[in-house]
Amino acid sequence: MRALAIELAPHQITCNCVAPGAVDTVRGASAGALPSTLVEKGVPLGRKASVDEISAAVRYLAGPDGRYTTGQTLHVNGGVFLT
Repeated sequence: MRALAIELAPHQITCNCVAPGAVDTVRGASAGALPSTLVEKGVPLGRKASVDEISAAVRYLAGPDGRYTTGQTLHVNGGVFLT
């Protein structure tokens, strides 16, 4: 992201990434998925993200409030990145 952001900044193009953690979805509850309790034990906030929480991060970066943000990876994972 950083290299791409530097390359495209002169063209007023921002480059960012959203790195989501485990998300509570219907597919996540399907056969073969890890049980929710196992996933949540490794998450400092103790739960999966909602789809709305992930999409809020994307909306921020894609909307007018994020127009001066570039070269960032936004970790939306309940603190997993901290451990």
